[in-house]
Amino acid sequence: MNKPKLIISSAYAATVAIIFVVVITVWAELSPPLKNWLANFSGHHWTSKSIFSVGMYAVATVVLYFILHEPNDTSIRKALFLLLVLVVLGVIIITLFYTGHHFGFF
Repeated sequence: MNKPKLIISSAYAATVAIIFVVVITVWAELSPPLKNWLANFSGHHWTSKSIFSVGMYAVATVVLYFILHEPNDTSIRKALFLLLVLVVLGVIIITLFYTGHHFGFF
């Protein structure tokens, strides 16, 4: 197993999973039918989001491992920096969304 390739594949897969969670969280709050479907899938909408995000991460890691070229130190740093930025942005977006939702902005 090529550890640098696994690191970069995992970082990009986590990036995809973060984007999915942020989008599906906001979308489900604004769309009651989607939220109900997620709740019916596993018993609770957060559980369904977790199941889908873990599955998406696992599949994306495997697929990216086989399609990405051999990474170098620079590409690994860039992937990890992108992951860090998206984690922070995801937290900010979800926090602002729920704050606005709580105060009735939408």
